Amino acid sequence: MQRISLPIGTADFKDIRVSGDYYIDKTSLISSIIRDSGRAILITRPRRFGKTTAQTMLKYFFDIREDNRNIFSGLSVMEDGMAISEWMNQYPVIFLSLKDVDGLDFESALSILIGNIYDLFASYAFLLENTEIQEGDRLFFSQILSGEFSKNEIRRSLSVLAKILHIHYKKKVILLIDEYDVPLDKAERNGFYNEMLDVLRTMFSSVIKDNPNIKKSVLTGCLRISKESLFTGLNNLAIYSITNSQYATSFGFTEKEVADLLSATGLKDKQNTIKKWYDGYNIGGISLYAPWDVLSYVKDLLANENAYPDNYWANTSSNDIIRRLIDITNASISEDYTALINGESITKHVSENLTYTDLYLDEENIWSLMLATGYLTLEDTFLPSGETKIRIPNEEIRQLFISTVNKWFTERIRKENLSSLFEAIWECDADKITEILNYYLVRSISYLDSKESFYHAFLLGLFSARGYSVKSNIESGEGRPDIILSDPIRSQCAIFELKSVKEKNDIEKKQREAKRQIQEKSYAKGVYEQERIICYSIVFYKKTASVMCVK
Repeated sequence: MQRISLPIGTADFKDIRVSGDYYIDKTSLISSIIRDSGRAILITRPRRFGKTTAQTMLKYFFDIREDNRNIFSGLSVMEDGMAISEWMNQYPVIFLSLKDVDGLDFESALSILIGNIYDLFASYAFLLENTEIQEGDRLFFSQILSGEFSKNEIRRSLSVLAKILHIHYKKKVILLIDEYDVPLDKAERNGFYNEMLDVLRTMFSSVIKDNPNIKKSVLTGCLRISKESLFTGLNNLAIYSITNSQYATSFGFTEKEVADLLSATGLKDKQNTIKKWYDGYNIGGISLYAPWDVLSYVKDLLANENAYPDNYWANTSSNDIIRRLIDITNASISEDYTALINGESITKHVSENLTYTDLYLDEENIWSLMLATGYLTLEDTFLPSGETKIRIPNEEIRQLFISTVNKWFTERIRKENLSSLFEAIWECDADKITEILNYYLVRSISYLDSKESFYHAFLLGLFSARGYSVKSNIESGEGRPDIILSDPIRSQCAIFELKSVKEKNDIEKKQREAKRQIQEKSYAKGVYEQERIICYSIVFYKKTASVMCVK
C-alpha cells in the first residue's frame, strides 16, 4: 500500500500544490470559464464538492500580482495556449469567501462579514499610493482600513474596490465569490434573513450588474437563489446548476478519477465499497462521487486497511434538514421515506429557484433544498411539469437518513404512554404486545433490508427511557439475544429474539427457529440473577409483528 499525502482539511489550491498533496486535475474549468460567453456565472453544487478549491484555483490563475506557472505545471490548463498567453496572471482579482459568515444574530454575522471585507481591502493597501484614484474613493478605502465602517459601506465595498483596481491596473477585474449563499442560510436559521439579504443584495448587484469595471464574475454555492430575491435586475447571470452538463465534471470525482486514486494508493480492492458508499450523484446526467468523503475514507484506509466506511457528512456539518422535513410534515411523508431508504426513487415537484424565506414553509420546498444540497439526487431530468424522480445517492446518505429517523422515532415515542405495552410484557400477553407493536409499526418510517436493523432500532426506541435497563446484543448464555429488558426493582427481565421475513408464509417457520435458538443457546442462563425471566420471539413482516412467549 503506497503512502501518499492527501489534501484532508486543505481546500486552498496553492497549498495543495505546494505541499505535494494528491490532486485530481480540474484545471479544465479555467479554460471553460474563459470561453464561457457569460460575464456573470453562477455554479451550484452540493456541499463538500470542491467549490472552494475550484475558486482558489481560479484566483491563483488570474491574479495579476502573482506568477503561478509553477503550481500549474503539468496540469491540463497549461496545454491551453490562449489561456496561458492572454489570461494567466493577467487580471486583478477580487476573491471573497463567505463560508464563515455566521452568527446567532445579525450583528455577529455582520461583524464577520466586515472582517472579511477589511482583509480584502488590506491586501490591496498599496493602492492608496496611486494618485489617479479619486479623493472620494481614497477616503472610502481609508475608512475600510480603519475598521470603522458599517453595512452601508459593505454595500458599496466590492464595487468601489473593482473601480480602484481597474484604474490602477488598467484592466478589468475578475470577481470570485465563494459560498455566496452561506450567509443567507445561516441568517434564515437564526432569524435575521431580511437584514442579511438587504446587505448582500445591494453588494452583489452593485458590483455585478452592468459594471464596466468587471471582466468576469464567478459565484459558487449550494442553492440557486431566485433572482427576484437576491439578484434583482441582474439579467446577465448564467446559471449552471446540478441539472446542467456544462461544468459537470469540474466538481466531484468521476469513476476514472476515483479508480486512478485507488490505483495510486494500492486500494483497488476497495472500489466497490467506495462506489456503494460515496458515488451516485447525478450532475448533468453524469454520475459523480463526493470528493471529501472519498478522500477521507482513503485516508482512513491508509491508516487501517480494514477501516469501515464512515459517514463523513454527519461528522462535518449540521444535518437538521432531514429532521426539519419530518417535523414539518409530522411524518406524513413516511411512505416516501420508506421508499427512499429502501433504495427506490420517488416523484416530486421540485424547483431550482429557491427563496430562503420559503424554504421551510412546505414539504415541496424542502425536497428541493435536499436535492440542491446533496441529500438527494436526480434519477431523471426535470419534466416540463417540474416533477422528477429523486433518490438517495449512496449508502452514506442512506445511513444518515436512518440515524435521523431513529432519533426522531425515539424522541416521539418517549412522549407517549406505553404502560400497557410493559404490562403486557410482564404478563406474557403475546397478543396484546403484537397489537401494540403493530400500531406503532404502521406509524413508523421504516427501512427494510435483509437484516433486522430497523426492527431492532424500532424496539430500542420503544423501550428506552422508561425506567428499565435496556441492553442490546450482549453475551447471555451461549449466544447473544437481540434485546434484554430488565426490571431490577421487581427482579424480572424479558429477553427478545428478533427475526424478519420477506414472505408472509415464512412467519411460523421463523417463529420456530427463534424459539429453538432461545432454548438451545440458553439465553436465560446469562441473567440468572433475576428471579423471573420471560423470553419472546418476535417475527416481523413489513409493518407487522408476530409475538410468541417462549416458555
